[in-house]
Amino acid sequence: MIAQLITNGLLAGAAYSLIAIGYTMIYGVGKLINFAHGELYMGGAYCFYLFYIVLGWDIYSSCLVAMGTGALLGIVLEKVVYRPFKKSSRLVPLITTIGASIFLKAMAMLFFGVQTKSLLKGASFQQSFSVLGITFTPVQGLTVVICLGLMLILGLILKKTKIGKAIRATAEDRTSASYVGIDTDRITSITFAIGGFLAAIAGILVGYDQNISPTMGVLAGFKGFTAAVLGGIGNIPGAVVGGFCIGLAENIGAGYISSAYKDSISFIILLFILIVKPQGIFGEK
Repeated sequence: MIAQLITNGLLAGAAYSLIAIGYTMIYGVGKLINFAHGELYMGGAYCFYLFYIVLGWDIYSSCLVAMGTGALLGIVLEKVVYRPFKKSSRLVPLITTIGASIFLKAMAMLFFGVQTKSLLKGASFQQSFSVLGITFTPVQGLTVVICLGLMLILGLILKKTKIGKAIRATAEDRTSASYVGIDTDRITSITFAIGGFLAAIAGILVGYDQNISPTMGVLAGFKGFTAAVLGGIGNIPGAVVGGFCIGLAENIGAGYISSAYKDSISFIILLFILIVKPQGIFGEK
């Protein structure tokens, strides 16, 4: 049983890591906790549902459009709820992201209804199989592979490309970055787009495996945020580690304590880390 619980934890942690990376990159560049980030996750899933199920597009085109929509939603959030208030106190853009979260959930309910939707069209990706007694579906395995691959690609982009260096410079010191010619507003938009892109991918993968609803981003967003705080907000490797730690903790806890407490475990971890080590595992004070 422990092997199955660990596997389930790694599968869940992969999705949390993708969400946490968006949180931590946006915080690093804009010093903003984007509480509408879970709705980017939800928006990507519903965009995929619209094109794949409702309009009947093929799965690959639907994925590309949904991922692009997630990135576009990220840019819109940056321009509407962050940029106009970036010189205000940190509380103001924080409140605007909460408002954006409520608005996006309401729009999803208005256009798609409140009922749970399925992304399945045929069962080819849902036929589970076992390896060494551990059961999982192809989509769950694909989630881990895609997650790790995207993290590797993102790491290379941040270290090797001009845009990546500009993102790191802006996160290090926004004022100094602007002095040397970096367009920090453009970099912030790019960072929001990357966060939305990653969140949309996580939403599609998890939605395909577990179905979708307008409120699906609430808990997922909270757990992604907890993962980012646990790893050290602003630290990308920390976000990845935090995501897998949250996934493992909640699944092992559900297996050995009770599944009723599965979601509560993330709340307990967040409270504990804020009290004991608020900078997280890899963060700075």
